[in-house]
Amino acid sequence: MMNPALRPDASLSEFLVARARAASDGRLVLDVVGGSLLAIGVATWRPTGWISLAGVALSLVAFGFWGIADRELRERAHGSSSATVRVLRAVRAAATLVGVLSALTALFAGLGVALGVWIS
Repeated sequence: MMNPALRPDASLSEFLVARARAASDGRLVLDVVGGSLLAIGVATWRPTGWISLAGVALSLVAFGFWGIADRELRERAHGSSSATVRVLRAVRAAATLVGVLSALTALFAGLGVALGVWIS
């Protein structure tokens, strides 16, 4: 699926921004709720590689929160109070930070499971 408004050489962040802005409100809420339930389930069950799975789930939650905050920010930026805009920007920044950290956690925890313990 190609977004015609997205350049062919777009970066990962540009791609994710375009995906979040193109998603429906229901899809973003589903991402937040589904990712939260998955994170809780994985943390409770703790299967092999659970930290990697939890990182993926939290990345999904962060994506949904970022999309919701961005949409609200774009709708309210012109006619809303500056306090609301500041809070929405803070939520968007926090979602970005959580998303990046959880994606890195998922990546390195997945590598740890794949490589196993090395004894030299």
